[in-house]
Amino acid sequence: MANTKHIQRIILIIVAIICFYLFYSLYLKQSSIKLNIEWKAFSSKPEETMCLNFIQDEMSGEGGIFTNFLDDNKVNEWATGHQVLSESEGLIMLYAVQGGNKSLFDEHFNIVRNMILDNGVIMWRVGPGGELLTKSSASVDDLRIIRSLIYASDRWQDKQYKTFLNELTYKVKKYELTKEGLVDYYDAESKAKADTITLSYIDLYTMKLLSQIDSDWGNAFEKSLKIIDNAFISQDKPFFRKTYSYKTKSYSKEHEINIIDYLNILLHLSEVGMCPSEAIDWLKGQIKMNNALFNSYRINSSQPASDLQSAASYAIACRIAKNIEDNELYEMMKAKLLMFQISDKTSPICGAFGDPTTLKVYSFDNLQALLALQGFGGVK
Repeated sequence: MANTKHIQRIILIIVAIICFYLFYSLYLKQSSIKLNIEWKAFSSKPEETMCLNFIQDEMSGEGGIFTNFLDDNKVNEWATGHQVLSESEGLIMLYAVQGGNKSLFDEHFNIVRNMILDNGVIMWRVGPGGELLTKSSASVDDLRIIRSLIYASDRWQDKQYKTFLNELTYKVKKYELTKEGLVDYYDAESKAKADTITLSYIDLYTMKLLSQIDSDWGNAFEKSLKIIDNAFISQDKPFFRKTYSYKTKSYSKEHEINIIDYLNILLHLSEVGMCPSEAIDWLKGQIKMNNALFNSYRINSSQPASDLQSAASYAIACRIAKNIEDNELYEMMKAKLLMFQISDKTSPICGAFGDPTTLKVYSFDNLQALLALQGFGGVK
């Protein structure tokens, strides 16, 4: 009997050693990702400070940044009211680390740590108090948070960022990456991965960073770049198809492009030095000819399919301009962006980028505006 217990102890010790080795290999022993970024503190511009103050004072709660300023108390398939998105939290974390604001970063880092699904990826939407509203993730948001953690680990050398980064990277690879490439989401309820990728979700730069420690991300980068290249329509219509199906090996056949989707594809390409010059010429042409970027365009004619505009469009275009070091484009888009900011001190949305009449203010517009006005453009 004593001999049996002794054998059991030895087995337990061996299992413990194996578990520690696996944990060490997966989380602790990963090589550091090398960044070609010279960190410096940015002096906030007045417009930027006004926007940040509005977000913190009027659009935030204990559970994070609200999707909308106005609360409609509804739960729909899409985000609304005072719900909190992983998208918003990732954007503010990126803004905070790029600007050197550790306290702001930590505030939202702690919020994100409470948005983890059972399988380890991040739920894309929660209620204002952090309550569960969905059991699925969004790969683009997870990758953005991963990038902010890579930056934070490099900038502040705080071990808690590296630990969470390694855990999240492992889970994202397991649940949101296939042999064919990145997928849109993982549904923890059905325990199934998507079989499509939305091209605006393909964060090439973050993939490239992760490839330094895991060759599978390097393969995903190459496959993703090929998917984007093959989605390009033509030089005179420098747009991209919206989605790609791994199952059918085909692209979506929409007749219109959504300008935010389009700009996000260009943003990701600009971060790895691959933004097509035809697209930049097209953006400049829209401002020079129409004095606007509209929310949608018809693919066959390149003409606007909407007369609406969005602050986020101009903000993302500013970020693209910074990455490609095109000051003309940056100033052009910044001037349009600032037209959306409310400067009336009597307005309840003073400082925000929104509609002074309806009081509609969206977190996405304002967070993109913060990043645009910060003018980081530091990826290489």
